[in-house]
Amino acid sequence: MKKLFLLVCIPLLIGMTAAVGRAQTSPPAATKRILILLDGSGSMVDPWNGTNKWEVAKKLVTKTIDSIQRSEPGVEIGLRVFGFQQPRAVHDCKDSKLVVPIGKNTGSAVKSALASITPQGYTPIAYSLFLAAGDFPTAEAANSIILITDGIENCDGDPCASTQVLRDKRITLKPFIIGLGIEEKDKKQFECVGAYYDASNEKTFANAMSIVISQALNITTTQINLLDAFGLPLEKNIEITLYDHASGELRYNYVHTPDDKQQPDTLFLNPVGKYDITVHTTPPIFLNDVELTPGKHNIIGIDVPLGTLVLSEGGNTTLSEKQLVLRDNETGVIIYVQNFNTKMKYVAGTYDIDILTLPRLHYDNYEIKGGVESKIDIPVSGTLNITLTANTTYSIYTVKNDQLEKVYENTMSAGLDPVQLLPGEYIVVSRSNIKKVAASTKEQRVQIKSAKTTTLKL
Repeated sequence: MKKLFLLVCIPLLIGMTAAVGRAQTSPPAATKRILILLDGSGSMVDPWNGTNKWEVAKKLVTKTIDSIQRSEPGVEIGLRVFGFQQPRAVHDCKDSKLVVPIGKNTGSAVKSALASITPQGYTPIAYSLFLAAGDFPTAEAANSIILITDGIENCDGDPCASTQVLRDKRITLKPFIIGLGIEEKDKKQFECVGAYYDASNEKTFANAMSIVISQALNITTTQINLLDAFGLPLEKNIEITLYDHASGELRYNYVHTPDDKQQPDTLFLNPVGKYDITVHTTPPIFLNDVELTPGKHNIIGIDVPLGTLVLSEGGNTTLSEKQLVLRDNETGVIIYVQNFNTKMKYVAGTYDIDILTLPRLHYDNYEIKGGVESKIDIPVSGTLNITLTANTTYSIYTVKNDQLEKVYENTMSAGLDPVQLLPGEYIVVSRSNIKKVAASTKEQRVQIKSAKTTTLKL
């Protein structure tokens, strides 16, 4: 004997493309619609708690509609029933009909339709979910599907797959399942469909139904906390992008901003489907497969431990043309290029650093700590003015570990070549391009001092 359970697919927001590109910071004024998707198969007349499952289901549906339309008369409600048009012996797996189209003040029509139906057929749940998606008007609205059935799919359909397709296309939320008398071994069958709520009697069923309806009709709010190195939600003024997890479509883009109480502002995000979140720090931080609980205030915490890197050149404060290249210490990918005499926030971690001076400076596995200001200070370069009267090839070397390391090379016919070098001793090797013989090679040593100019004639 099949067991009675209630599957609720709550608010699906159709046509929310207007929200793409920005997060809503005020409640969306969308029409609320509910479709009751009811099982009319033969097993619904089986006995259950002193009555039968069909009578319990009819009572539940009428009571729910009356309660909703009394509290919110603007809510639009419709009814689709499956498994009642053909006897069970026919095995009709396309027996599904929209008996009351979605509209306002449909409570009496739904009640009348239920009174005229006699359960008798099969249970095509997946097929009915597929058809239900087309029962809603195309205008933007907060749409809900409530599926009531006394058993699992028996038409070889896949309700899990149907539900996932609807969610991927942003038609419906992940369902909520309320089970009446479901055996423990059968509850696992609903894990892929949605969150399961168990009801052992009419009272617990009513309580579960109340929770589901409140989530269907209440506004969903979201707060994204950017947690600093100490776990506090104090990081702010950072761009955040939310993408649809299934399609990769851009859904929202906004700058994370605190309110007047220094709390992250409240957002009104479409609760349909899942999101992939990108926090545009340097480097970016990703949080994927995020699902909102509809009708509730969602708090999403993302670890964003930022540390500050201060670059200075000889204690100066004016912007310098010299630059630092920050790389991923595992892949070597460039993360950012920062000018000297500036400060920049980075995600705490270990990086490889190249400083584009002559000669180059390199730091392996440089650690930037969250909540800490790190500083790299380099001396002010000096200038080596190389003057030439004839065509000459020349190179500049520094001595490192008793080995010559080339830091610069050039060829000029005549003129002045000013080269910026860090303070220190250098060797300049040159050769005339007029007398192209090894014997014409010259070697000269020069000492470079910060902010000083040294002239060398070749």
